[in-house]
Amino acid sequence: MPNIDIVATVSFTSSVRNQIMMKVLAFNRHYLPGFKAGGPIRSLANMAEALGDEIRFFIGTLDRDLGDAEPYPELDANAWIKMGKAEVRYFEPENISIRAIRALIEEVRPDCIYLNSFFDPVFSLRVLIARRAGLIPRIPLLLAPRGEFSPGALTLKSLRKSAYIKGASMSRLTRDVMWHASTEIEADDISRAMSIGSSSIAIGSDLATAPPANVVSAWEPRESGSPFRLCFLSRISPKKNLTGALRAVSLAKARVVFDIYGPKEDETYWEECQKLIDGLPPHVSVAYRGEVAHQDIASVFACYDLFLFPTLGENYGHVIFEAMSVGLPVLTSDQTPWNDLCEAGAGWAIAPDPGSVAACIDEASRWTLAEQSAARAACMRYAELILQDSQSIEQNRQLLFAAAGIALR
Repeated sequence: MPNIDIVATVSFTSSVRNQIMMKVLAFNRHYLPGFKAGGPIRSLANMAEALGDEIRFFIGTLDRDLGDAEPYPELDANAWIKMGKAEVRYFEPENISIRAIRALIEEVRPDCIYLNSFFDPVFSLRVLIARRAGLIPRIPLLLAPRGEFSPGALTLKSLRKSAYIKGASMSRLTRDVMWHASTEIEADDISRAMSIGSSSIAIGSDLATAPPANVVSAWEPRESGSPFRLCFLSRISPKKNLTGALRAVSLAKARVVFDIYGPKEDETYWEECQKLIDGLPPHVSVAYRGEVAHQDIASVFACYDLFLFPTLGENYGHVIFEAMSVGLPVLTSDQTPWNDLCEAGAGWAIAPDPGSVAACIDEASRWTLAEQSAARAACMRYAELILQDSQSIEQNRQLLFAAAGIALR
């Protein structure tokens, strides 16, 4: 029988629901107060905040941010720490053994285990192995690959990933696992990669949060004759395709200032980027501006004319929403859920071909003040529609209860 606490039982309406305190134990390599790992942190944090009044979220994670050698200051690794509506246990990297994972599960006694990566060798693989070997109870398990099965993502280290998928399938590590897809596109990616049917996949869109109210009005139009202001803000890794962005700006005819933000996750890849930067024409100015804490992203976006993000694949793309929420038009690839940007007047979602991307940059650089204002207004309208969509919260609620085998009455 599911391990649940019944707080109150009421009839369902659109605003009143059965208050079941289900327990979810989520594993994610990085979590708050970290920010460098990007979208997966936001996806899990936003879910916990949206559903934390009726579902207890427990999260196991590292005690440090992506790429950091030192842990977060003043953390007690032996205690649960309240972080928003979630309770978080932070682990030193050397202490995440199967034994530690089993102890955590025995302590929480969750109704559902929620993994936020397929390829993570520690926070996902060890849980799956322990579950398959009977070292932990066979608790219902929900797995969100967070875009790892997109065609673009699978082309990176493809042989290693193919072997990993084949090994997991042959050893039946994912037998009776429920998969969480953010979109129908990602559901198709999961089905294709894992050779499974749609009955094992639940769709629940990632949840967004509103920007700070004072940031939306902070934008100042660029002065006539000044360079067009572009920015890239993401982890610097092959999947995010900064090299594609640099090749595109090298082909643009407009005078451009291109600022790069984000953690250098892959130093070898960053060296490749620097070589491209060194070869840029003189009318393109590029600068690396460092990392940006999540609470400062909106303020950074308010300083630019276009967000350039030719990613090779996103299951959601929180950073795209965050740009639009403060009125910043977006030029991204067609490998995200945001493929109607042009139709909405909020930018472009196109194949990440440098020549095509450069043409869009040049077109945006010629916008009049009225056209700039119209694009920014369209972005904010689009973002507001996303924030008002209560269906996404309901989807996430239903998939968590369904994964745990708990019926909503």
